[in-house]
Amino acid sequence: MSNYSFKSPIITIFGGTGFLGRYIVNRLAKLGYIINVVTRFPNEANFLKTSGNVGQINLVKGSFRDLRGVSSLLTGSEIVINCVGILNEGRNQKFKQIHTDAPEKLAILAKNSGVKKFIHISSIGADEKSDSKYSKSKGIGEIKILAAFTDAIILRPSIVFGSEDQFFNLFSQISCISPILPIVGGNTKFQPVYVDDIAKVIEKILKNEKNRNNDNCSIYELGGPDIMSFHSLMVKMLAFIYRKRLIINLPFWLAKLMCPLVFIVNKLSFNKIPLLITEDSIRQLQNDNIVAKKFPGLDEFGIKPKSIDLILPSYLKHYRPKGNFSDL
Repeated sequence: MSNYSFKSPIITIFGGTGFLGRYIVNRLAKLGYIINVVTRFPNEANFLKTSGNVGQINLVKGSFRDLRGVSSLLTGSEIVINCVGILNEGRNQKFKQIHTDAPEKLAILAKNSGVKKFIHISSIGADEKSDSKYSKSKGIGEIKILAAFTDAIILRPSIVFGSEDQFFNLFSQISCISPILPIVGGNTKFQPVYVDDIAKVIEKILKNEKNRNNDNCSIYELGGPDIMSFHSLMVKMLAFIYRKRLIINLPFWLAKLMCPLVFIVNKLSFNKIPLLITEDSIRQLQNDNIVAKKFPGLDEFGIKPKSIDLILPSYLKHYRPKGNFSDL
């Protein structure tokens, strides 16, 4: 399965139980690393242990917001990977705290602990001058990390898709119960990237398999082969799940007026109805989410990105009117 032994190098991952994190854990376990996954709820993350050999993957109780309890882990770690991020703010989770302050502290701690490599997952659109709090916190976070750990590597993916994603799955669920599919920013372009392609990038980085002409590069932007508008992505998704729905592109001004109502519905449902739009997400949707030519991407690592045409049908079938039996 791997070249794992008790003498294998140690990787510490923050956010390893999340959507992207579990794919990273799976790939790095196959390379033979000992992996420490820091999580607030170790008992709920036992599924990760099946990715490796006995004793290879360790679940460590800890909080990204309070790194004092996990500082000893970093002393023996060669590599630290941070996958932690939030899409919306909550009472106890703010963009600045999660995307700026905690990553900076982690980078400082990693550097002082002798960690050799620091990899941070950011996002396309990260910009310290952005009027979006999300994008601004990501941009400032990158600056703080590179100041603390000068040779850190930052990966900026576009919207990430895969069987557990919160994008195509969410809109497919809405399509199953509503004849209308409202969206905001229908003309905004995205470049969806498959979740395992991002995990492959980290694998390539650790195996030192990249274009030697960009050894000093700190930031990589990762996008898939398809650049499509939000509206076009929804059309394609509906075709995959065999459903005809009226797609309504709400103007930004109307969506902004609806934000308080959406917030109230979310709270009254005790978060069971997701917070579909916020004023900050509307600001983000006013800019395209595609890779910039000035940054290297998947080609740098010799990775041919998987298309949504190839992957989406494999996990959206159960949203079809007859589920997985629709083709019979």
